[in-house]
Amino acid sequence: MNTELVVASFSGAVALSSVLLSSRFSRKQTLLAAQLERQGAEQLKLAEHQDLMSQRRDPLLWAAYDFQSRLFNIVDREFLNFYYAHGHERDRAYALRSTLHVAADYFGEVELLRRKIHFLDLGNRESSRTVVRHLTAISNVLNSDGYDDPHFRVFRSNQRALGELVTSNSNDRRLGYAEFCRRLDTDADFASWFEPLSDGIRELASWTRPHPRLVRLQVALMDLIDFLDPDADRFPDHRRSRLSLP
Repeated sequence: MNTELVVASFSGAVALSSVLLSSRFSRKQTLLAAQLERQGAEQLKLAEHQDLMSQRRDPLLWAAYDFQSRLFNIVDREFLNFYYAHGHERDRAYALRSTLHVAADYFGEVELLRRKIHFLDLGNRESSRTVVRHLTAISNVLNSDGYDDPHFRVFRSNQRALGELVTSNSNDRRLGYAEFCRRLDTDADFASWFEPLSDGIRELASWTRPHPRLVRLQVALMDLIDFLDPDADRFPDHRRSRLSLP
């Protein structure tokens, strides 16, 4: 074999090896770039999720706390019996409207969270699943037909409707108490959505024993509060009274 042929063969082998190495390196670069892109997307989703929960945790926590506090007072302190059944006209109006408002405020906060979650891929994050489980448990108590009477029953779609009525699509704002009362007085369509719940509140004012739906609802809300505020940073233990389940 002459020298030129040897050189040509060697050069061809070197060129082929170079092409193979270049191809393998390029493939590794492509895989690495894809992996980095996936990691970046996952980190972005995590950051969006954490930002969402940081924005909505405290409002949801306060709404749940106010709602359970009113339920506790109705069952344990006979709030409706004292202020609605035996109160003056102004007390009766306050007992009814403020109870409607704390319920609506909670529904509104859940609706705002639902709108945000709809646009986020939360994946398999355990914290997300746990929040959803708590919200579902609360919704199930309100929706349930498993009680002897329909007092304080709110069907699932109506829970969403009440939440929609007290929230703004533009700035995540919920109706304050004064605006809520004004709407009840001046907007017949708005007020009509709350009539079934209003009727239940009026009926509960004459109850002389704990209503099991209200008891289970208060406990379910406290479970959510314990999850959202596990170290009692917002609400200390002495403000976390629970009703006794029947």
